[in-house]
Amino acid sequence: MLLSQRMDGEVVAMEAGDIEFPQAFDIVVVGLGTSGSIALIAAARRGLRVLGIERLNSMGGMGTSGSVNGYYFGSHGGIYEILDREAAELCESVYARSGAYNVEAKKYVLEQEAVTAGAELAFEASITGVYLDGRQAVGIEWAGPSGVLRAASKVIIDCTGDAEVCSMAGCATNVGRELDNRTQPFTSVKVYAANQKVNWINFDSGCTDQRDGEELSRAIIFAHSQHLEERYVDGKQRMLYLAPLLGIREGRLIEGEETIRLDDFFADRVTREPLFYAYADIDKHGRDHAFESEELADWFVGSNLGALNVTVPIPLGAMIPKGFDGLMAAGRCLAVDHSLSTCVRMNRDMQKCGEAAATAAWLAIEKGMPLKDVPYETLRNYLAETGCYDPANDKGYQIAYPADRKPPQRVVWLTEREDIRSGLAGDTPGIAIWSAFRLGHAVIGAALREWLGKDDNHLPKHSAFALALLGDEAALHELRGMLAERDAFQLKDCRKNNQMRGYMAIYLLGKLRDEASIDELERLVCNAEELNKPVYKIVDSSDIFKPKKFNEIYFQFFSHAVMALLKIYEDRPEQRERIGGILKRAVGHETYIARITGQKPGTYHHSIAENMKLIVERKVV
Repeated sequence: MLLSQRMDGEVVAMEAGDIEFPQAFDIVVVGLGTSGSIALIAAARRGLRVLGIERLNSMGGMGTSGSVNGYYFGSHGGIYEILDREAAELCESVYARSGAYNVEAKKYVLEQEAVTAGAELAFEASITGVYLDGRQAVGIEWAGPSGVLRAASKVIIDCTGDAEVCSMAGCATNVGRELDNRTQPFTSVKVYAANQKVNWINFDSGCTDQRDGEELSRAIIFAHSQHLEERYVDGKQRMLYLAPLLGIREGRLIEGEETIRLDDFFADRVTREPLFYAYADIDKHGRDHAFESEELADWFVGSNLGALNVTVPIPLGAMIPKGFDGLMAAGRCLAVDHSLSTCVRMNRDMQKCGEAAATAAWLAIEKGMPLKDVPYETLRNYLAETGCYDPANDKGYQIAYPADRKPPQRVVWLTEREDIRSGLAGDTPGIAIWSAFRLGHAVIGAALREWLGKDDNHLPKHSAFALALLGDEAALHELRGMLAERDAFQLKDCRKNNQMRGYMAIYLLGKLRDEASIDELERLVCNAEELNKPVYKIVDSSDIFKPKKFNEIYFQFFSHAVMALLKIYEDRPEQRERIGGILKRAVGHETYIARITGQKPGTYHHSIAENMKLIVERKVV
């Protein structure tokens, strides 16, 4: 038997010999946050002996200690809804009204439900090791107020959010996007009083690597200090406190027996054995869209569909680390790629994930079989009893709004030539662009080329976007024109994150590795007078999330131009010396950061400007 631990940042497996465990559990849930609290309760209700290990002193994670006490999107159904109703009822007699639920009320309900169901709790405790028999997880070691303890287990459910248990056991994991391993920005939540109600608000506070303890501590201190820069002189608001748990949106992601990737999802290669459905837009926080994967950028930038909602079916295999047994992952660390993880992390869905994992673990124990062999129909039927699995949650692609401000509208991809033409000719061409992309060049390419020559304000340009996504260089003339013009027209498909045609064109010129655009891209990134162009003076008053002292439009043009040049640099060896010189001039000094943002070092917007320089330094020889 091996004991696998993390020491000085590295995973070390040591021979442990024949260990006699002083106690044994059917299931150990590590991390009692959004998914783990529900997993613990669901497992205990099945009559199993269950232990929950939590490094904080309460259950619920971001939904309680993180003070995110409302829901964005996600799917309805499952035992979490019953618990939410119990918490809401307590606000009628005990707790103050607060968003979807009062966080203290939910803490109480979760703890009482766990104890009543027979679960054992270990608060203020952290995992220190995993016992392995080959690739079978058989036990756990943790440190808490009583010192270092260990126990045997039949199944460990990793609900740490960062796949800490899976990583410690030696499972394959990934972190961040491919270009620079950068994850989404974290948030620091402020709780305040206004209008006789407890309210909360979060904002993107910066980026950090939570695997590095020193870096994480610096990020927490800095993020908390930013709230004090606000002053509430009108008396309408008063800050109550900052949430003690930082809002980390993304960490390690496991490689599962079945890993869900964005390119497969877009190609309709999805599981036929879903346990629940994740539902949200591809909710990419942060502004550095230029550096995301091509699949994500095609959708988010090239088609302007970043706020379209998608339904992602989640199978059992996405919760089982590849090649392992006796170990599961539930929550935002399950097996999705970075691009899709932006959608598969909503609080509703992660609670459902905990319930699904616990039910699968119970069946595996009851039937004495490996986790991956749990029969799908049996598992699905148990989840259907609580509404965790509900085929009505399969909403496909939808145009939707948070909090049901407008009725959602299901997207039907266009297949008729005239419907696509009509869509491309308007100011909301996103669905038509993606429909053309789905149809493929053989079906729609000739028509798109024909529409390039039409005397129309929108049709030729939007047809060029669709052609570029299909890899057709016939789009280049229109794209170059939009770059030269610094086309300031902003598409109107989405409730948020609408893209501007000028930098959409730049992204697509980079996708096509267009050498003829190098001169204009050089002028954009190297000429300090570029900032005087009218396009950079536009202020979108509808963007309530626009931060102060940050020129969003200039950053998008600049960052997409840098990335386009890097793509051409990698694809055209004969241009490398010239492009390398351009890029070094563009980011080889600090003045370019001052043109982008007046925010100080440590802030998110300063960090993404700095990161461009780091990317160039890594890529340009």
